[in-house]
Amino acid sequence: MRVLHVAPNLSRAYGGPTYSLAGYAAAAGDAGAQVTILAPRPPIADAAWMLTQVPQAALELFASHGESAFVASPQLQAWLRKHGGAFDVIHVHGLLNSVSSLSARLCVRSGWPVVIRPFGTLSRYTLSHRRGMLKWLYFSMLDRPILRRVSAIHFTTTAEREESLGHGIVWGERAFVVPPPAGKSFSPPARPARASANVLSLGRLNPVKRLELLLEAWPLVMERIPAACLTIAGNGDSAYAESLRKKGSPYGESVRFVGAVDDEGKRALYLDGDVFVLPSFHENFGIAVLEALGAGLPVVVTPEVQLASFVRENRLGLVTEGNVSALASGIILALEDQVLRARCRRDGERIVSESFSRPIVGEALMRMYRFALAHPPS
Repeated sequence: MRVLHVAPNLSRAYGGPTYSLAGYAAAAGDAGAQVTILAPRPPIADAAWMLTQVPQAALELFASHGESAFVASPQLQAWLRKHGGAFDVIHVHGLLNSVSSLSARLCVRSGWPVVIRPFGTLSRYTLSHRRGMLKWLYFSMLDRPILRRVSAIHFTTTAEREESLGHGIVWGERAFVVPPPAGKSFSPPARPARASANVLSLGRLNPVKRLELLLEAWPLVMERIPAACLTIAGNGDSAYAESLRKKGSPYGESVRFVGAVDDEGKRALYLDGDVFVLPSFHENFGIAVLEALGAGLPVVVTPEVQLASFVRENRLGLVTEGNVSALASGIILALEDQVLRARCRRDGERIVSESFSRPIVGEALMRMYRFALAHPPS
C-alpha cells in the first residue's frame, strides 16, 4: 500500500506533531506500507533527522512562505495535484492551516481516499485560544465541510475523539483512535534507586505548557525539599523564553533552562531526572510524557494532558489540578513516594511498550488505511 503523509511542518521545533508524524510513518513502513512524506521544506538538519527516523520514506519538500498557521506552499499543492492519485491513501496531518486544509480539500474533491489527523485542532482550547473568532470562521468555511466527507478521522486518544463530538459531525465508523508509537527508548539498562530530587519538564516553551504555573509552584516544593532541582528543556519564542527565565531567576541554581536537546541530551536528562512534570492547559497526547514513562520516571500531569487517564490507570504518576498548591503537592508526593519511583523504574518501559509499541500502532494504522481505501470521499 502506498501512503502519502502531508504535514504542515517537519521542524523539530514544532514539537509533538513532528515527532508523532515520524513515529506514525515509521510504524506504517514497518507494517509494509510504502511511505512518502510531503511537506514545506524544513531546516536541513530537521530533514536529515526525519530520514534517520524513517529511513524507508521518501521526502518531497517544497518552498513555502509564512509561518505557523499562515504557512502556504503553492508548489506543494501543485505536486499533490499532479501525483496524489498515485497513492492508495493520503494521510493529512493537522487542520487550521492552509497546507493541511487545502491538501485535504483537494483529496476530497478528487475522490482520493484521505485520512485527517486533527492533532488537537478540534479542541475547545485550540479554537478559543488566540484569534478564536478567526479560527472559528476558518474552521466553519474550510475544515468543517471537509471533515464531513473524508474517508476517516484519526484521533490520538479517546478523549480527543469524545471532545470532537461537540462539533456536531457524525463520525460513525470513520473515527479511529491510534496513538503514536513509543519512540526511541531512553531507559538505562538498570535505573538506580536514589534519594535525589531532580524534576524535569521537557517540550516546546509555549504558553500552552503552563510553565508559569510550574515556576509558581516551585517555592512550595523547595520549602518541603530544599535540595530539589528543576530542569526545563526546550525552545520557543525568544521573548517568551526570556520571560520564563526571569520568572525562574529568583530561585537561583535550583532552576535551570537548558534549551533544545537532541536524543543524547534527552537520554542524559531522563537518566538524571527523578520526576517528570507537564502541567499543560491542553495536550493532545504528550510525547514527552510517554518518553519519560518509558525511561522509568513517574510523571505529574494535569487532567488536560490526554495521557492522564493512562497515567492514572497504570499507577505511573499523579494527575493534579492546575493550581499552584495542587501541582506543588503532586510533585512533592511523587518525589517522596519511593514505592511509586521503584514501580516506574521497574515497569514503566514494559507498560509503555505493551500499549504503544511500533508493531501495535503499525497494525492499527493499516486497519485504518484499509478502511479509508474502501471508503473514498462521497
